[in-house]
Amino acid sequence: MFFELPRENELPKIDELHDALDLDQRFEIALRNTAKRWRQAVDRRLNRLDVSQASFMTIAAATQARLPLSQSELADKLAISRASMVRAVDCLVEGGLVKRESAPSDRRVNRIVITDAGKHLYTAIKEEVAAVRRQLLANIELEKLVHLTELLEQLQGEIQPSPEYSMFGDIPSDPRSNFGTCRGYPK
Repeated sequence: MFFELPRENELPKIDELHDALDLDQRFEIALRNTAKRWRQAVDRRLNRLDVSQASFMTIAAATQARLPLSQSELADKLAISRASMVRAVDCLVEGGLVKRESAPSDRRVNRIVITDAGKHLYTAIKEEVAAVRRQLLANIELEKLVHLTELLEQLQGEIQPSPEYSMFGDIPSDPRSNFGTCRGYPK
């Protein structure tokens, strides 16, 4: 709770309730705007490598998986539509960053496998994203960072994820969105 009742158990004054509501709204706006600006800072840095954040997230999810994931599994993991994932994988295949392999148990299922070029790009991108993170957090005191991280993790536990929303901006997944755009990949 953002305010406490006085010791005599008297009700908070109207101004205190108003301030608490303002704080709730300020928190929500600050959280949303911070996430948006963080993504923009990462995107600006990734633009130097001619990679979208959506492509990076796809490569990262495929690279970090213990076994190759199907396109459907990748779409579910990234909370995007399967149609958007097909387009994203098409772009990555065109760029030689991933390849599709049929699953041994079901040839209709395509597993996404990272190529050597994809692994190299993933390493470079990881370094760029880490540099952005270090830059953005450089002036934050360690104790405050720990506290804020724990608070956000607690808040995440209170909120159920919604599969119809994308992790790339909390906007509904839409095949007309720019998730599947190819940037900088050789044709």
